[in-house]
Amino acid sequence: MANLDEMIKKELEKETSEIDDLLAQEGGLPDMVAAAWKGSMRRWVWVTGVFVFLITGVLFWCGYEFFTAPTADDRLFWGFCTLFALAPQVALKEWQWMEMNRASMMREVKRLEIAVAHLAARLK
Repeated sequence: MANLDEMIKKELEKETSEIDDLLAQEGGLPDMVAAAWKGSMRRWVWVTGVFVFLITGVLFWCGYEFFTAPTADDRLFWGFCTLFALAPQVALKEWQWMEMNRASMMREVKRLEIAVAHLAARLK
């Protein structure tokens, strides 16, 4: 068993430079965001993107009304409206970031599966 572990360890150390090259090829955050918009949950990401866009408009409108309100009661009303518009904005953005993270993790798991399959084929 220890011999197999040593063989796996040596093979993984050999492929470290290849893995580093693969990681360097990824563009970072822009590629991760693009992957979320093109992944398996892309329809939901697009739907939440539309809602985020609409809510952003409502958020700016409420903020404008807050700063131009003539009375304190109006400011209180528009301040609460701004906060109520901010809550779904934050929630939808958080979901999009989690989806982006999920897509990135799935890509990495698939890469590991391929690497293990190649390693298993070499051992046989």
